[in-house]
Amino acid sequence: MTGGKIASLPLSNLVALGLLAYTRHYLWAVLKNVPVSLYLSVVVLAVIQYMGENAIVFPHTFGEIVEELSETTIYGIALTYLWRFELTDYRLKI
Repeated sequence: MTGGKIASLPLSNLVALGLLAYTRHYLWAVLKNVPVSLYLSVVVLAVIQYMGENAIVFPHTFGEIVEELSETTIYGIALTYLWRFELTDYRLKI
């Protein structure tokens, strides 16, 4: 059983590599069209999350709340962006 999994591993790696090569054009088109303010806001929230998690600037109990709120906001931004994502908009820009 183990030999079968090891033998199929290179095929799965090859498939994953092929899919990555195929999607890199879409990824680049999406990354170029995302507003810089969105990148900056996520970076700021990630820094605030790190500071809250490690009790830097914030007291430990309040830092946990700040960390969770920052993390939830980052997930909310990602979910909202994916919800509004239309692949057909980026096929023309490749």
